[in-house]
Amino acid sequence: MAKVAFVSHASEDAAIAASITDYLERNGVTCWIAPRDVTPGGDYGAEILHGIETSAVFVLVLSENANESIFVKREVERAVSKGKPIFPIRVREVMPSRSLELFISSAHWIDAWQPPIEKYLARLAQSITAAAKVYDSGTAGTTGMAPLAAPAAAKRRRHLVAAAAAIALLLGGAGWYAYGLLGTEGSAPAVASVDPGAGPGSTGPTMPGAGSQSPGAASGPAEPQVANLPPAEPVSDRGPCPQMLAINRDLPTPFRCTCGSDSASIGGAVWGTDVYTDDSSLCLAALHAGVVGAGGGTVTVLRGEGRQLYIGSTRNGVASHDFGRYAASITFDGTAMPSGPEHCPKMLAINRDLSTPFSCTCGVGAASTSGAVWGTDLYTDDSTLCLAAVHAGAIGAEGGLVTVLRSEGRPLYVGSARNGVTSHDFGSYAASIRFE
Repeated sequence: MAKVAFVSHASEDAAIAASITDYLERNGVTCWIAPRDVTPGGDYGAEILHGIETSAVFVLVLSENANESIFVKREVERAVSKGKPIFPIRVREVMPSRSLELFISSAHWIDAWQPPIEKYLARLAQSITAAAKVYDSGTAGTTGMAPLAAPAAAKRRRHLVAAAAAIALLLGGAGWYAYGLLGTEGSAPAVASVDPGAGPGSTGPTMPGAGSQSPGAASGPAEPQVANLPPAEPVSDRGPCPQMLAINRDLPTPFRCTCGSDSASIGGAVWGTDVYTDDSSLCLAALHAGVVGAGGGTVTVLRGEGRQLYIGSTRNGVASHDFGRYAASITFDGTAMPSGPEHCPKMLAINRDLSTPFSCTCGVGAASTSGAVWGTDLYTDDSTLCLAAVHAGAIGAEGGLVTVLRSEGRPLYVGSARNGVTSHDFGSYAASIRFE
């Protein structure tokens, strides 16, 4: 029987792969995993290939063991050659080996090495389900798998693809998108892994995939629609709010709906401050924006242009996240729009197409910001931005306005201790930043 997800893992990671499989299956995502689904007495290699071919998506359990496994490499290569969407989930703080990087360089991963792993898997299951829905009969014909949900028309398929991309995951700053799912009407979230750390076992900066963002980005966020001038008649009747507005990007706005009294405890994630990605959890974003309280209430949502950068913050008991370039935004009626330089993102690597000079504001306590820095004066672009600015002397511990410029990568970054911040050595890295 065809399954939704093929779960690829090294034998040493069998226990954690089984945990991931169990969670996905409890949430409606059927999985093919070895050795459980290998037919007794069957040809092992042929069974693996059949499992990949007949599954809609491919989940890679990424660890140091997977990096060293020739079998994992072969499975990934087969999945890519078959056009399967790739969903990497890092269960150890490691980078993909060069042999794996060749195949998954355009896929962004979810970082899930800090327990409990279940907290990272809800949107993974949701995104896999969305990807499976756009697995059409044309693809199925090449693999022998019946289509899971063939759209009725090409336009419908494009919107489903955009919706699947919109569900792409970012938890704590780590995100990914499914390889091959980018549609013409949406742009999948693309973001570097956050907080690479410099403690024991750290491999140094996390290298984000830069290929998923469009060239020619502006030097700052695109101007959103004004949120406090809605037409007189919103299009809904104040019924319950959907989980996210990205579920139908043809739905006109203003859109009025009601968040329940459990808004503060609903699942999901939020990206941005005042202006949010349209796949943010709608009622959580409304709570973050301050247009409803923990007891819920009626909100009016407006669509806005996509932005080059979404900056996270903690407000009203909700922590939102940074995000790079994304195709569609939402705002809420009654929310004051940002003016002047916004707060700095965690790292500039979040959008490598963001033009520089780029100005932003580091808050008070910049010297105690969590994260890591690599280099001196010239830093890797996934260094914690405000921490690097303190190290460089561009600002003090009280924070302030910084202007960042991009530079070419270097073969060597040398760390030092300056201004109360200790940076670290690192070898060859593709992109640098410095401060004016």
